[in-house]
Amino acid sequence: MSQNLDATAINQIHALISAQGVNEIISKIGADAVALPENFRIHDLEKFNLNRFRFRGALSTASIDDFTRYSKDLADEGTRCFIDADNMRAVSVLNLGTIDEPGHADNTATLKLKKTAPFSALLSV
Repeated sequence: MSQNLDATAINQIHALISAQGVNEIISKIGADAVALPENFRIHDLEKFNLNRFRFRGALSTASIDDFTRYSKDLADEGTRCFIDADNMRAVSVLNLGTIDEPGHADNTATLKLKKTAPFSALLSV
């Protein structure tokens, strides 16, 4: 009995072998992800775990005390705070990382101050 391999079968075999190579690389970096032979998209498996793979969050507040506490408690090497004085806003990026070891920059604290009536009156003078 003879079996013929058409182009579709050859492409599927190639996709499976390529996905296996990508998965070996993913496993070496310790990520909870897998590459499937579906245009080699990487699928994140974190949602199936009991806990997150790493911490990330987004605090948004008008309280200087809360902003400061969150930023200090979660600051890491490479943490940066960007201040927009014109809009009375500050953003701390707590996992920005460094040039040598960049972070994901998805753990942030945002402070947006409200203009009080006396401050607004002062601005209108």
